[in-house]
Amino acid sequence: MQTISDLKRNKNKDEITNVWLAIMKMDLHELNLLLDENIDYEDIGKTKFIDKLDKNFNKYKTFGDSEFYLDLDICEGCNCNKPVCKFTGNHSNLHFALYFKIEKNQILDIYHCNWYGNINFSNPF
Repeated sequence: MQTISDLKRNKNKDEITNVWLAIMKMDLHELNLLLDENIDYEDIGKTKFIDKLDKNFNKYKTFGDSEFYLDLDICEGCNCNKPVCKFTGNHSNLHFALYFKIEKNQILDIYHCNWYGNINFSNPF
């Protein structure tokens, strides 16, 4: 599990690391500067995607979280067996995951993943 200070120590931060840091810090302003205006994130566009993250961040803040830790997990759904970034609240220990579509060190898309980790199918509803 990576913390903000772990990633800040990386002297060779790239676009992807900077986006991860902005999410971990819940910094919407920085995300707005970093994300590409021409990418249709999660098929809803940059502005709506950032608004969706803002609602998510506010939910975590109500649980006492001020930042996220970053870990990797595996998608068990539509991106079967591909890595997803799991963001865990520093106080609540609650988490959500984002799939980053990356080619040649460029982010091509980001979207939420709800099928990661140990999925329990015994009572799906």
